Amino acid sequence: MLILARESRSMSQAELARAISVTQGKISKYENGMLIISEEDIDRLYKTLNYTPEFFFQTDKVYGLGSSFLFHRKRKNVPMMLQKKIQAAINILRMQVERLLRGAEFESANQFEPLDIDAYNGKAEKVAKLVRAAWKLPLGPVANVTAAIESAGGIVLKCSFETTLIDAAHLWLPGLPPLFFVNRDLPGDRLRWTLAHEIGHAIMHRNPTGDTEDEANRFASEFLMPEEEIAHQLDDLTMQKAAVLKQHWKVSMAAIIKWACDLGRISKSRCKTLFMSLSAQGYRKNEPFSIDVEEPQLIRQIVDIHRGELGYNDFDLAGLLFSPDPQFFAPERRPAILKLDNKPFFAFFAEPAQGPRRSTM
Repeated sequence: MLILARESRSMSQAELARAISVTQGKISKYENGMLIISEEDIDRLYKTLNYTPEFFFQTDKVYGLGSSFLFHRKRKNVPMMLQKKIQAAINILRMQVERLLRGAEFESANQFEPLDIDAYNGKAEKVAKLVRAAWKLPLGPVANVTAAIESAGGIVLKCSFETTLIDAAHLWLPGLPPLFFVNRDLPGDRLRWTLAHEIGHAIMHRNPTGDTEDEANRFASEFLMPEEEIAHQLDDLTMQKAAVLKQHWKVSMAAIIKWACDLGRISKSRCKTLFMSLSAQGYRKNEPFSIDVEEPQLIRQIVDIHRGELGYNDFDLAGLLFSPDPQFFAPERRPAILKLDNKPFFAFFAEPAQGPRRSTM
Protein backbone atom coordinates (compact mmCIF):
# COMPACT_ATOMS: atom_id res chain seq x y z
CA MET A 1 0.00 0.00 0.00
CA LEU A 2 2.91 2.33 0.66
CA ILE A 3 4.31 1.67 -2.83
CA LEU A 4 0.84 2.20 -4.29
CA ALA A 5 0.33 5.49 -2.45
CA ARG A 6 3.81 6.76 -3.34
CA GLU A 7 3.53 5.88 -7.05
CA SER A 8 0.04 7.39 -7.28
CA ARG A 9 1.66 10.70 -6.28
CA SER A 10 4.51 10.32 -8.82
CA MET A 11 7.09 10.24 -6.03
CA SER A 12 10.33 8.30 -5.98
CA GLN A 13 11.59 6.69 -2.78
CA ALA A 14 14.15 9.47 -2.47
CA GLU A 15 11.52 12.20 -2.86
CA LEU A 16 9.25 10.61 -0.26
CA ALA A 17 12.20 10.15 2.12
CA ARG A 18 13.06 13.86 1.85
CA ALA A 19 9.41 14.82 2.35
CA ILE A 20 9.12 12.99 5.67
CA SER A 21 12.76 13.53 6.78
CA VAL A 22 13.99 9.94 6.78
CA THR A 23 16.57 8.07 4.70
CA GLN A 24 15.73 6.45 1.39
CA GLY A 25 17.01 3.21 2.87
CA LYS A 26 14.31 3.37 5.52
CA ILE A 27 11.58 3.87 2.89
CA SER A 28 13.00 0.98 0.88
CA LYS A 29 12.97 -1.30 3.94
CA TYR A 30 9.41 -0.23 4.77
CA GLU A 31 8.28 -1.08 1.23
CA ASN A 32 10.07 -4.44 1.28
CA GLY A 33 8.61 -5.40 4.66
CA MET A 34 11.99 -5.37 6.38
CA LEU A 35 11.02 -2.78 8.99
CA ILE A 36 7.80 -2.21 10.91
CA ILE A 37 6.63 1.32 10.19
CA SER A 38 6.68 3.48 13.29
CA GLU A 39 3.59 5.37 14.38
CA GLU A 40 5.46 8.64 13.90
CA ASP A 41 6.34 7.77 10.31
CA ILE A 42 2.80 6.53 9.57
CA ASP A 43 1.54 9.94 10.66
CA ARG A 44 4.00 11.67 8.34
CA LEU A 45 3.27 9.30 5.45
CA TYR A 46 -0.49 9.66 5.38
CA LYS A 47 -0.24 13.45 5.70
CA THR A 48 2.33 13.66 2.91
CA LEU A 49 0.62 11.19 0.57
CA ASN A 50 -2.89 12.41 1.44
CA TYR A 51 -4.58 9.11 2.24
CA THR A 52 -6.21 8.04 5.48
CA PRO A 53 -4.06 5.96 7.89
CA GLU A 54 -6.41 3.01 7.27
CA PHE A 55 -5.39 2.95 3.60
CA PHE A 56 -1.88 1.73 4.46
CA PHE A 57 -3.21 -1.33 6.26
CA GLN A 58 -5.43 -2.66 3.46
CA THR A 59 -4.55 -6.10 2.13
CA ASP A 60 -5.88 -5.78 -1.43
CA LYS A 61 -3.86 -7.38 -4.21
CA VAL A 62 -2.26 -4.98 -6.69
CA TYR A 63 -2.61 -5.80 -10.38
CA GLY A 64 0.05 -4.75 -12.87
CA LEU A 65 -0.35 -3.35 -16.36
CA GLY A 66 1.23 -6.48 -17.76
CA SER A 67 -1.12 -8.96 -16.12
CA SER A 68 -3.65 -10.92 -18.10
CA PHE A 69 -6.41 -9.06 -16.28
CA LEU A 70 -5.61 -5.61 -17.58
CA PHE A 71 -5.13 -4.36 -21.14
CA HIS A 72 -4.50 -0.88 -22.38
CA ARG A 73 -3.60 0.69 -25.68
CA LYS A 74 -0.54 2.56 -26.96
CA ARG A 75 1.62 1.81 -23.95
CA LYS A 76 4.98 1.78 -25.76
CA ASN A 77 5.77 5.50 -25.69
CA VAL A 78 4.37 6.32 -22.23
CA PRO A 79 7.09 7.31 -19.68
CA MET A 80 7.61 4.63 -17.01
CA MET A 81 6.90 7.06 -14.14
CA LEU A 82 3.51 7.89 -15.69
CA GLN A 83 2.78 4.20 -16.30
CA LYS A 84 3.40 3.51 -12.62
CA LYS A 85 1.22 6.43 -11.59
CA ILE A 86 -1.68 5.29 -13.77
CA GLN A 87 -1.28 1.70 -12.63
CA ALA A 88 -1.40 2.83 -9.00
CA ALA A 89 -4.36 5.13 -9.60
CA ILE A 90 -6.33 2.40 -11.36
CA ASN A 91 -5.66 -0.03 -8.52
CA ILE A 92 -6.78 2.53 -5.94
CA LEU A 93 -9.86 3.37 -7.97
CA ARG A 94 -10.66 -0.33 -8.24
CA MET A 95 -10.36 -0.61 -4.45
CA GLN A 96 -12.73 2.33 -4.03
CA VAL A 97 -15.29 0.89 -6.44
CA GLU A 98 -15.05 -2.50 -4.74
CA ARG A 99 -15.91 -0.91 -1.39
CA LEU A 100 -18.82 0.99 -2.90
CA LEU A 101 -20.14 -2.23 -4.44
CA ARG A 102 -20.24 -3.94 -1.06
CA GLY A 103 -23.32 -1.89 -0.25
CA ALA A 104 -25.06 -1.99 -3.62
CA GLU A 105 -26.26 -4.99 -5.57
CA PHE A 106 -27.56 -4.51 -9.09
CA GLU A 107 -29.66 -6.63 -11.36
CA SER A 108 -28.44 -6.50 -14.95
CA ALA A 109 -30.55 -7.24 -17.99
CA ASN A 110 -27.53 -8.86 -19.66
CA GLN A 111 -24.18 -10.18 -18.51
CA PHE A 112 -20.57 -10.55 -19.53
CA GLU A 113 -19.72 -14.14 -20.49
CA PRO A 114 -16.14 -15.10 -21.39
CA LEU A 115 -15.90 -16.72 -24.82
CA ASP A 116 -12.76 -18.58 -25.90
CA ILE A 117 -11.87 -17.17 -29.30
CA ASP A 118 -10.08 -20.40 -30.19
CA ALA A 119 -13.43 -22.16 -30.00
CA TYR A 120 -14.45 -19.95 -32.92
CA ASN A 121 -11.23 -20.58 -34.88
CA GLY A 122 -9.87 -17.14 -34.03
CA LYS A 123 -12.81 -15.35 -35.66
CA ALA A 124 -13.38 -12.30 -33.45
CA GLU A 125 -16.23 -11.21 -35.72
CA LYS A 126 -18.20 -14.34 -34.79
CA VAL A 127 -17.72 -13.57 -31.10
CA ALA A 128 -18.94 -9.99 -31.66
CA LYS A 129 -22.08 -11.29 -33.36
CA LEU A 130 -22.77 -13.59 -30.41
CA VAL A 131 -22.32 -10.74 -27.92
CA ARG A 132 -24.65 -8.45 -29.87
CA ALA A 133 -27.25 -11.23 -29.91
CA ALA A 134 -26.80 -12.07 -26.22
CA TRP A 135 -27.13 -8.41 -25.26
CA LYS A 136 -30.23 -8.11 -27.47
CA LEU A 137 -28.84 -5.17 -29.43
CA PRO A 138 -31.14 -4.20 -32.31
CA LEU A 139 -30.06 -3.95 -35.94
CA GLY A 140 -28.11 -0.84 -36.87
CA PRO A 141 -25.67 1.25 -34.85
CA VAL A 142 -25.18 0.59 -31.14
CA ALA A 143 -27.15 3.48 -29.66
CA ASN A 144 -24.88 3.84 -26.62
CA VAL A 145 -21.87 1.59 -26.04
CA THR A 146 -21.46 2.78 -22.44
CA ALA A 147 -25.10 1.95 -21.68
CA ALA A 148 -24.67 -1.47 -23.32
CA ILE A 149 -21.74 -2.21 -20.99
CA GLU A 150 -23.72 -1.04 -17.97
CA SER A 151 -26.74 -3.12 -19.00
CA ALA A 152 -24.45 -6.16 -18.75
CA GLY A 153 -23.22 -5.15 -15.29
CA GLY A 154 -19.95 -3.54 -16.35
CA ILE A 155 -18.81 -0.23 -14.87
CA VAL A 156 -17.30 2.55 -16.99
CA LEU A 157 -15.01 5.06 -15.27
CA LYS A 158 -13.75 8.14 -17.14
CA CYS A 159 -10.25 9.10 -16.00
CA SER A 160 -7.62 11.70 -16.72
CA PHE A 161 -4.48 9.82 -17.80
CA GLU A 162 -2.46 13.02 -18.37
CA THR A 163 -1.53 11.69 -21.81
CA THR A 164 -3.21 11.04 -25.15
CA LEU A 165 -1.09 7.91 -25.61
CA ILE A 166 -3.33 5.76 -23.42
CA ASP A 167 -6.94 5.30 -24.43
CA ALA A 168 -8.24 2.81 -21.90
CA ALA A 169 -7.68 -0.13 -19.60
CA HIS A 170 -9.91 -2.75 -18.11
CA LEU A 171 -9.90 -5.05 -15.11
CA TRP A 172 -12.14 -8.06 -14.67
CA LEU A 173 -11.32 -9.74 -11.40
CA PRO A 174 -13.03 -12.57 -9.49
CA GLY A 175 -15.99 -11.26 -7.52
CA LEU A 176 -16.12 -7.95 -9.39
CA PRO A 177 -17.89 -6.82 -12.54
CA PRO A 178 -15.72 -5.79 -15.49
CA LEU A 179 -14.29 -2.31 -14.87
CA PHE A 180 -13.46 -0.10 -17.85
CA PHE A 181 -11.14 2.87 -17.29
CA VAL A 182 -11.26 5.26 -20.27
CA ASN A 183 -9.44 8.48 -21.05
CA ARG A 184 -11.89 11.30 -20.38
CA ASP A 185 -10.33 13.36 -23.19
CA LEU A 186 -11.36 10.96 -25.95
CA PRO A 187 -13.78 12.32 -28.59
CA GLY A 188 -17.11 10.54 -28.85
CA ASP A 189 -16.31 8.31 -31.82
CA ARG A 190 -12.97 7.19 -30.40
CA LEU A 191 -14.54 6.59 -26.98
CA ARG A 192 -17.11 4.22 -28.50
CA TRP A 193 -14.42 2.38 -30.48
CA THR A 194 -12.14 2.12 -27.45
CA LEU A 195 -14.92 0.70 -25.28
CA ALA A 196 -15.86 -1.84 -27.95
CA HIS A 197 -12.19 -2.79 -28.23
CA GLU A 198 -11.96 -3.33 -24.46
CA ILE A 199 -15.22 -5.35 -24.45
CA GLY A 200 -13.50 -7.65 -26.92
CA HIS A 201 -10.47 -8.01 -24.67
CA ALA A 202 -12.64 -8.69 -21.61
CA ILE A 203 -14.71 -11.36 -23.32
CA MET A 204 -12.13 -13.06 -25.56
CA HIS A 205 -8.83 -12.69 -23.72
CA ARG A 206 -9.13 -14.09 -20.24
CA ASN A 207 -6.21 -16.27 -21.32
CA PRO A 208 -4.65 -14.16 -24.07
CA THR A 209 -2.94 -15.84 -27.02
CA GLY A 210 -2.09 -14.75 -30.53
CA ASP A 211 -2.54 -11.16 -31.73
CA THR A 212 -4.93 -9.88 -29.10
CA GLU A 213 -4.91 -6.29 -30.39
CA ASP A 214 -5.91 -7.32 -33.92
CA GLU A 215 -8.60 -9.62 -32.52
CA ALA A 216 -9.99 -6.83 -30.34
CA ASN A 217 -9.98 -4.45 -33.32
CA ARG A 218 -11.90 -6.93 -35.46
CA PHE A 219 -14.32 -7.52 -32.60
CA ALA A 220 -14.90 -3.76 -32.27
CA SER A 221 -15.50 -3.35 -36.02
CA GLU A 222 -18.11 -6.10 -36.15
CA PHE A 223 -19.69 -5.03 -32.86
CA LEU A 224 -20.12 -1.42 -34.01
CA MET A 225 -20.60 -2.01 -37.77
CA PRO A 226 -22.01 -5.50 -38.45
CA GLU A 227 -20.76 -6.72 -41.80
CA GLU A 228 -24.15 -7.93 -42.97
CA GLU A 229 -25.60 -4.45 -42.50
CA ILE A 230 -22.79 -2.17 -43.60
CA ALA A 231 -21.00 -4.09 -46.34
CA HIS A 232 -23.04 -2.80 -49.27
CA GLN A 233 -22.72 0.76 -47.94
CA LEU A 234 -18.92 0.57 -48.24
CA ASP A 235 -18.76 0.03 -52.00
CA ASP A 236 -17.17 2.90 -53.95
CA LEU A 237 -16.19 4.54 -50.66
CA THR A 238 -15.18 8.20 -50.80
CA MET A 239 -14.29 10.73 -48.13
CA GLN A 240 -17.74 12.28 -48.45
CA LYS A 241 -19.43 8.90 -48.11
CA ALA A 242 -17.27 8.01 -45.11
CA ALA A 243 -18.36 11.27 -43.45
CA VAL A 244 -22.03 10.39 -43.99
CA LEU A 245 -21.54 6.86 -42.67
CA LYS A 246 -19.72 8.24 -39.64
CA GLN A 247 -22.76 10.18 -38.56
CA HIS A 248 -24.98 7.11 -38.93
CA TRP A 249 -22.76 4.44 -37.34
CA LYS A 250 -21.13 6.82 -34.83
CA VAL A 251 -17.59 5.63 -35.49
CA SER A 252 -14.65 7.50 -36.99
CA MET A 253 -14.10 7.89 -40.71
CA ALA A 254 -10.76 6.14 -40.21
CA ALA A 255 -12.49 3.10 -38.67
CA ILE A 256 -14.96 2.99 -41.56
CA ILE A 257 -12.18 3.13 -44.17
CA LYS A 258 -10.20 0.38 -42.38
CA TRP A 259 -13.29 -1.84 -42.09
CA ALA A 260 -14.08 -1.35 -45.78
CA CYS A 261 -10.56 -2.53 -46.61
CA ASP A 262 -10.70 -5.48 -44.20
CA LEU A 263 -13.98 -6.62 -45.75
CA GLY A 264 -12.58 -6.32 -49.26
CA ARG A 265 -15.08 -3.64 -50.30
CA ILE A 266 -12.25 -1.34 -51.38
CA SER A 267 -8.74 -2.14 -52.61
CA LYS A 268 -5.64 -1.68 -50.48
CA SER A 269 -4.50 1.08 -52.80
CA ARG A 270 -7.85 2.86 -52.42
CA CYS A 271 -7.57 2.47 -48.64
CA LYS A 272 -4.10 4.01 -48.70
CA THR A 273 -5.34 6.94 -50.80
CA LEU A 274 -8.22 7.61 -48.40
CA PHE A 275 -5.93 7.52 -45.38
CA MET A 276 -3.53 9.91 -47.11
CA SER A 277 -6.47 12.23 -47.70
CA LEU A 278 -7.42 12.03 -44.01
CA SER A 279 -3.88 13.00 -43.06
CA ALA A 280 -3.66 15.81 -45.61
CA GLN A 281 -6.81 17.40 -44.24
CA GLY A 282 -5.74 17.02 -40.63
CA TYR A 283 -8.48 14.49 -39.91
CA ARG A 284 -6.25 11.82 -38.34
CA LYS A 285 -6.26 13.84 -35.12
CA ASN A 286 -9.44 15.89 -35.46
CA GLU A 287 -12.19 14.56 -37.69
CA PRO A 288 -15.23 16.64 -38.69
CA PHE A 289 -18.77 15.82 -37.57
CA SER A 290 -18.18 15.15 -33.88
CA ILE A 291 -20.06 12.36 -32.14
CA ASP A 292 -21.64 13.02 -28.75
CA VAL A 293 -19.55 11.81 -25.82
CA GLU A 294 -21.31 9.10 -23.82
CA GLU A 295 -21.49 9.54 -20.05
CA PRO A 296 -21.49 6.66 -17.54
CA GLN A 297 -24.54 6.46 -15.29
CA LEU A 298 -24.00 3.37 -13.14
CA ILE A 299 -21.30 4.84 -10.91
CA ARG A 300 -23.59 7.80 -10.24
CA GLN A 301 -26.34 5.41 -9.21
CA ILE A 302 -24.04 3.51 -6.87
CA VAL A 303 -22.94 6.69 -5.10
CA ASP A 304 -26.53 7.92 -4.90
CA ILE A 305 -27.60 4.65 -3.25
CA HIS A 306 -25.01 5.23 -0.54
CA ARG A 307 -26.24 8.76 0.00
CA GLY A 308 -29.90 7.79 -0.03
CA GLU A 309 -30.79 4.24 0.96
CA LEU A 310 -27.62 3.55 2.96
CA GLY A 311 -27.52 6.92 4.74
CA TYR A 312 -23.90 7.87 4.04
CA ASN A 313 -22.96 11.51 4.52
CA ASP A 314 -19.98 13.35 3.01
CA PHE A 315 -17.64 12.30 5.83
CA ASP A 316 -18.72 8.65 5.58
CA LEU A 317 -18.09 8.57 1.84
CA ALA A 318 -14.74 10.27 2.17
CA GLY A 319 -13.64 7.73 4.78
CA LEU A 320 -14.88 4.81 2.69
CA LEU A 321 -12.74 6.04 -0.21
CA PHE A 322 -9.59 6.63 1.89
CA SER A 323 -9.72 10.42 1.60
CA PRO A 324 -8.73 12.52 4.64
CA ASP A 325 -10.41 15.52 3.04
CA PRO A 326 -13.92 16.12 4.48
CA GLN A 327 -14.71 18.07 1.30
CA PHE A 328 -14.06 15.02 -0.87
CA PHE A 329 -17.82 15.08 -1.38
CA ALA A 330 -19.00 18.65 -1.46
CA PRO A 331 -22.22 19.51 0.37
CA GLU A 332 -23.59 20.86 -2.92
CA ARG A 333 -23.38 17.26 -4.22
CA ARG A 334 -21.06 18.17 -7.03
CA PRO A 335 -18.67 15.54 -8.39
CA ALA A 336 -16.14 14.29 -5.85
CA ILE A 337 -12.69 14.23 -7.34
CA LEU A 338 -9.96 11.68 -6.70
CA LYS A 339 -6.83 13.80 -7.11
CA LEU A 340 -3.30 12.72 -7.86
CA ASP A 341 -0.64 15.39 -7.36
CA ASN A 342 -3.54 17.81 -6.84
CA LYS A 343 -4.73 17.05 -10.38
CA PRO A 344 -8.17 15.47 -10.86
CA PHE A 345 -7.98 11.82 -11.90
CA PHE A 346 -11.56 10.60 -11.56
CA ALA A 347 -14.87 12.10 -10.47
CA PHE A 348 -17.30 10.05 -8.42
CA PHE A 349 -20.49 11.84 -9.35
CA ALA A 350 -22.42 12.58 -6.22
CA GLU A 351 -25.54 14.10 -7.71
CA PRO A 352 -28.60 11.83 -7.93
CA ALA A 353 -28.63 9.65 -11.04
CA GLN A 354 -31.65 9.32 -13.29
CA GLY A 355 -33.66 6.18 -12.81
CA PRO A 356 -31.55 4.09 -10.45
CA ARG A 357 -32.11 0.37 -10.90
CA ARG A 358 -32.26 -1.07 -7.41
CA SER A 359 -30.06 -1.97 -4.51
CA THR A 360 -30.22 -4.57 -1.80
CA MET A 361 -27.82 -5.73 0.88
